[in-house]
Amino acid sequence: MINPTIIWDFNGTLLNDLQACLDALNAILAEHGLPTMSLSSYRQQFGFPVVNFYHALGLCPESAFDWEALAESFHMRYLFSAHLALQPGALEAVHALQSRGVRQGVLSALEQALLEAQLEQFGLVGAMSFICGSRDYQGASKTQAARSLRVEAPVVLIGDTLHDAEVARSQGWSCILCSAGHQTVERLQTAGCPVIETLKDLPSCLPVLQRPL
Repeated sequence: MINPTIIWDFNGTLLNDLQACLDALNAILAEHGLPTMSLSSYRQQFGFPVVNFYHALGLCPESAFDWEALAESFHMRYLFSAHLALQPGALEAVHALQSRGVRQGVLSALEQALLEAQLEQFGLVGAMSFICGSRDYQGASKTQAARSLRVEAPVVLIGDTLHDAEVARSQGWSCILCSAGHQTVERLQTAGCPVIETLKDLPSCLPVLQRPL
């Protein structure tokens, strides 16, 4: 059996940054005199492109410069959060795949330098054959970046949002979604692909992890 190429989303999938993102967003909303969000409402509403999500909340930058200032304000709060940690089972899953000789990489909407720094911080760089982030902080679609990846079938994208399922579908890849991240399990179940509660459940739908070393 041919091992698949595993493509990981980062934020919300490998990295548990849900509370950090919510705290940073609520601080910005409060600064602008807008209602803050509960964790539940955030997970029910968050989506891509992120700029559309922000617009729906009343945050409407009028120019690229204003958007960059907003993104910088968000990330300065985010990076100093005490609520940044790997998702339960993330390190174990990455190392288990690495030990089986499975090619892995990261496809993320996070800015490239920040993505690389966080992967290094959490000890994941060495397991990744490629790291594909964004050129900016806009949190745009990952579909175009996915097209640029040189990966051979079969490919499995592991993510935490409906956008990850859309990206996988656009490339003819399989997809597994984890409901521990930025969207609710009810939303993820509409994507028509396997949904797991945590990455500890990954072996149940990824055969390569069921095979002995």
